[in-house]
Amino acid sequence: MKIKLLTTTVFLIAALSAHAQEGFLLQKDSVKSAVLGQNRMLDIYLPDGYNRSDDRFPVIYVLDAPGRDQHIVPTAKFLLDNNKMPQAIIVGVPNMDRNHDFLPDSSKAAPTGGGAGNFLRFFREELIPYIDGKFRTNPFRVLIGHSYGGVFVMHALLNDPDLFEAYLAIDPSFWYKDKMQVKSAQSDLAKGKNWKKILFITGREGSGMKDMGIDAMEKVLKASAPQQLTWKVTAYASEDHGSVTFKSAYDGLRFIFDSGGSYSVMPLTGILPKGEWSYAYILNNNSNLRYTTDGTEPTEKSPKCPDKIKITKPCTLKVKSVTGKYYAAPPVTRVFSEGKFLDGIASAENLKPGLKYSYYEGVWDSLPDFTGLSVKKSGVSENTDFSFVMRKDSFAVQFDGYLHITKKDLYDLWITSDDGSKLWLNNELILSNDGLHAASMPVVALLPLNPGYYPITIRYFEKNGDESFTLGTVKNDQTAMPVPKEMFFHKE
Repeated sequence: MKIKLLTTTVFLIAALSAHAQEGFLLQKDSVKSAVLGQNRMLDIYLPDGYNRSDDRFPVIYVLDAPGRDQHIVPTAKFLLDNNKMPQAIIVGVPNMDRNHDFLPDSSKAAPTGGGAGNFLRFFREELIPYIDGKFRTNPFRVLIGHSYGGVFVMHALLNDPDLFEAYLAIDPSFWYKDKMQVKSAQSDLAKGKNWKKILFITGREGSGMKDMGIDAMEKVLKASAPQQLTWKVTAYASEDHGSVTFKSAYDGLRFIFDSGGSYSVMPLTGILPKGEWSYAYILNNNSNLRYTTDGTEPTEKSPKCPDKIKITKPCTLKVKSVTGKYYAAPPVTRVFSEGKFLDGIASAENLKPGLKYSYYEGVWDSLPDFTGLSVKKSGVSENTDFSFVMRKDSFAVQFDGYLHITKKDLYDLWITSDDGSKLWLNNELILSNDGLHAASMPVVALLPLNPGYYPITIRYFEKNGDESFTLGTVKNDQTAMPVPKEMFFHKE
């Protein structure tokens, strides 16, 4: 039995991308640092859909937050939307005494300088372990700094290159203290360290390159950079020390991630009965993607990903970008397990059209425990809209009833929501789209369904902003569509 999903473009744009947001959820946090003897505030941007899967993400550490966040966050969102970089966690590190933290020595220009070594130790011993312990990160870390922050970026590379995989120094002040960092770079680069890293340095055309000492650092790199180090120096025309940051952020992230892409693999899970076959679909496919179906890690020698991969038997599908720079990204794994066609209830006796709903009020960042909530309103709704809610924000809804399937088939059942939602079918949790996010990418499961009436429960919450929930199916007519109200029933 064959099933097809609609084309990638239609799936993403027409059916599922009605509610666009900025692409990141900002969390305020802090780390109490014993190394620095300070409580350091953090601005943590989690990518949209962070709570939808078990995927792990690269982390971009940005100095001079929140000012530099204004460049990095929207640039990352734009590149993500255009398939030029993967989703990432962005950690903004606000200042307390930037001269002290960023500079390796003091001077008349910066008498409090000299704390760069301790600040690097703070990253190594406290900040990075804290982020890795609290969030789902992968080993690919990026450090971005501007001006004196660029000096610290170079200090980190030269002294502890293993701490980050990529370094972006924006118009760095290599002039500092008679170019002390330029003078030490040649001997530092000669040390036996792991130099398989990425370095991108930007500046301003003309006198700006010389005044900042960037041209002198470029000469050192040309003469002494280890072969393993991937590096580039770029100068921009008609920019000043402040405006150069925008172009630097765009080109730097492009250079670092090298079109690793923001691809997705659908469905997230699948049940495949013996003798049946279906497709896995690659959304935002690119030429760097490779795949395997035997559970092994894809390599450059593995087959290139088509837009859809035929799945003819239960397997573990792995898809990975094998681009030369963003090499630490783990593969996306999807498991298609063997199973039988599911059964619903055969008879519609005592069933009425529509779904029962229970409406609640409160403020949450994820789905609450509904058993402990007080019902504010209840009734029957024709479908899964929110025409009955009593306020726009800060509410939750539970729908209960039956989904009527009329034809034996393999179905890609999907949900989108803004904010979080979960769906149970036959009393089993099938789809989870919890957390704060826009209604963008779908959560999809492949299910083999016999004709019948399937008990369903949908739980949804809305904190603020837009509110939406869509349950849809895809079957062998090649059309993805929301479930029509004629498929919903409830028992009185």
